[in-house]
Amino acid sequence: MVTQPPLYERAAARRLEAIESVLWDAERGAWFDYNLVTHSKHFEFYPSNLAPVWAQCYSRPEMGEKAVHYLKGSGALHYPNGVPTSLRESGQQWDYPNAWPPLQHMLIDGLSKLPSDDAKQLAFDLAQRWIKTNWLAYEKYDAMFEKYDVNGDGKPGRWRRI
Repeated sequence: MVTQPPLYERAAARRLEAIESVLWDAERGAWFDYNLVTHSKHFEFYPSNLAPVWAQCYSRPEMGEKAVHYLKGSGALHYPNGVPTSLRESGQQWDYPNAWPPLQHMLIDGLSKLPSDDAKQLAFDLAQRWIKTNWLAYEKYDAMFEKYDVNGDGKPGRWRRI
C-alpha cells in the first residue's frame, strides 16, 4: 500500500513548485515579483528578491549560490552601512538610501545558512556593517531607529511625503 505524504507536506511542495515556476529567474539568479496584470516579472533589486534563501524555500542547492552571485552583481553591496531597500531613490521610505532591519536580518541569516564559505563570509561582513551602523547611531543619537541611511554612519533613514 502506498501512503500519501501528510497534507501540509503536500501543500508545502505545491507552494515550492509555484514559487520556483513563477518567481525564480535562473538566468538572473533570484526570485522576482510577478505582476498578474501585465504577466511580467519586476526585475529591480530588492533584498526581498532573496527571501527564499532565508526561508530555505528552494529545491536545488545551486539556486542559493546563484542568489549570492546575483547579490554580488546587483550593486547593493557597495554601501558601507547596510544593503539598501532598493536601488531607486524615490524619496519614499522603502527605497534607497534606506535600510530596514528585517531585510538586513533576512539577508544575513539566509546567507549564513548556505553551505559555501563565500556566502558565510558575506553574511559575516554584512552583519559587521549593520552592527557598526546601529552602534554608531546609538553612540551619536543615544537612540535606535526603524531604518538607517546606508551612506551615513549611524544616520537615521529618511523619507519625504509626496
